[in-house]
Order: sequence, then C-alpha cells, then structure tokens
Amino acid sequence: MVLDIQSLVPGQSKALLGKTGKSEKKQTKRASAKLSTTDSDSVNITNQAGKISQLIEQMKSAPVLDPDRISPVKEKLSKGDYKIKYQQVANKMLDFESSYDGY
Repeated sequence: MVLDIQSLVPGQSKALLGKTGKSEKKQTKRASAKLSTTDSDSVNITNQAGKISQLIEQMKSAPVLDPDRISPVKEKLSKGDYKIKYQQVANKMLDFESSYDGY
C-alpha cells in the first residue's frame, strides 16, 4: 500500500490506512480544504517572555568575571596560602542542587 505523504494532512494518516486509488485522493483534498478554512495558527507572546529577553540582554552586558572576588584568591594562590573549605564547598553544591528541585 502506498500513501501520498506530500498531501497528507495532520490527523489523516489513520483515516487513509487501507484505502487506495481515487477515493484516497478525494478524501485528502476534502480534508485539506476543511483544515485550511477552519484552522488558523496564532502566536501569543506574554509579558514573561519580554522579561526573559530583558534578563538575557542584562546577562550579555554583565562582565564575565568579578575582579573584586578574583584578586584575593589570586593573591592567596600565588603565596601558597589558599586553603579549600571543603564543608563550605559541599554546602554550596547542595544548596545549588536543591534550588533546582522541581526541574
């Protein structure tokens, strides 16, 4: 059995199974005409989408690194005085993971 996929309309594939010949083409044309006259596509952009785009622009303009936080760490590393606070690192990791609980 061969199906004409190019003129296939969404939701039509089950209706066409087992049918062949001219009746298949007539039904395809009828379904296309019905869908094109009754269905329409639309897009709604919410205020939230606008806020998200503003946040993205703010993030793009923000500096990648904070020099006030980096310079003390660099100094300690160069002197060999930098000590890792393992408990604090673990707690920060757990806090981060728990903030994405629903995702």
